[in-house]
Amino acid sequence: MAFRSDPTGDQFFALRTFRADGSAVTTPVWLAPAGGHWYCYTPGRSWKVRRIRARPQVEVARSDFHGIPSGPFTTGRARVLTGKELRIARRALAKKYGMKFRVFTVIMLLTRFRRSMGPAVGLQITLTADLGT
Repeated sequence: MAFRSDPTGDQFFALRTFRADGSAVTTPVWLAPAGGHWYCYTPGRSWKVRRIRARPQVEVARSDFHGIPSGPFTTGRARVLTGKELRIARRALAKKYGMKFRVFTVIMLLTRFRRSMGPAVGLQITLTADLGT
């Protein structure tokens, strides 16, 4: 697997997941590199998590705030992290995003009891090639 850290410091990435019928859904996310993988932090009951549990194939591209890609998509596989593995994702994201990520985790904690949110989970994404620059 090819892997490169994030030297450009891009803030947002477009994460493309796939429905059961094969149609793609693109969502803007924060991603941080660590140990040869990319990590994301998201509500456990979000649709992207449900789609990844059903079909782990994903595509990732650098993007703007709205998830509009600014480069080519790179294919990969994602898996949902919980428990002790979640620490790796939180550390990587805290290192990259600093105070913004800490505020985000507080918001996630406060909203976890909403039906649509649930407890936060991490996503570990393993790409087949480097993200395009």
